[in-house]
Amino acid sequence: MFQSKSIVYICIILSCVTVPCYGNTKSKRLLIDDIDIHQLVNDVDTLKQTVQGQHNQIQSLLSLLSAKEAAGAIYTRWGRKDCTGNGTELVYEGFAGGGPFAQDGAAVNYVCLPHDPDFYNGDVSMSPYGHMSTMYGSEYEDNYFGPNMFQKDVPCAVCRATKASSIMMIPGKSECPWTWKREFYGRLAAGGDSGHGIVAASEYVCVDYSPIALEGGLADENGKLFVPVKAVCGTLRCPPYKNNAFLTCAVCSK
Repeated sequence: MFQSKSIVYICIILSCVTVPCYGNTKSKRLLIDDIDIHQLVNDVDTLKQTVQGQHNQIQSLLSLLSAKEAAGAIYTRWGRKDCTGNGTELVYEGFAGGGPFAQDGAAVNYVCLPHDPDFYNGDVSMSPYGHMSTMYGSEYEDNYFGPNMFQKDVPCAVCRATKASSIMMIPGKSECPWTWKREFYGRLAAGGDSGHGIVAASEYVCVDYSPIALEGGLADENGKLFVPVKAVCGTLRCPPYKNNAFLTCAVCSK
C-alpha cells in the first residue's frame, strides 16, 4: 500500500541523513541538499490525511453502532411478568387495564399499568359536565388461555428488545418470518364482540402461550376483558383459515 511505501521511504532517507553510509573504501554522508524535501513533506501530508480519513470513518461507524444499540424496540408481553431474556430487558412489570367492557365509548386499547402509580395531590375535574373516562383492571374471561384462568387478573411486562429497531405482532401465526426474531408467541385475544353485555370496542393483542395470573386477583370484577378470537368464514378466506378456529399470534422483532 502507498502508506507502507511512504513510511519505508521516509525511514531510509532519515537514516541516511543521520547515519553515515559506508562504501567500499570511504565513509560518505548524504547531504541535506540532496534530499527532495518537498516530496518528503508531500508524502507525510498525504499519509496524515489518509490516517485522518480512516479515523473519521471509524468514529462514524462507532457512532452508528452506538445509536443502534441505544435504540431498541418496546413491546408488551401480556399474561407474563417477565421478558423472554436473550437480548431483552424488563422495563417494568404491572397488570393489564383498560376501559370497562359494558360502557359505550370506553377506551379501546389495553394498557400495562405499573404497580407504583404516581398521583398529583389535589387534582379535580374542571369539566362542568363531569366528563371523564375510567380505568379498570382486567381479567381472563375464559379458561382457553390456561387451566383455571377464568376471571383471574392479567399481569403484563413491558420489555425492550435491545438489538432490534422494529416490532410487530402477527395475528394467525405462531412463528416469525425467517429474518425476524420471535420475542414470544401465544393466543390472539380481544375484549369481545357485542353480546353478553359487551358494548365497548377493543383491540387485538397477543397473550403469551404460557400465561400466569396476578396474585390475589380472583374476584369476578370484570373491567377490561381478555377473550379468545375465532375465525369466521365469509369475507375471511377459508381456506386457508378454518371456521370457528381460534387464532394464534406471534410478536416479532428485527
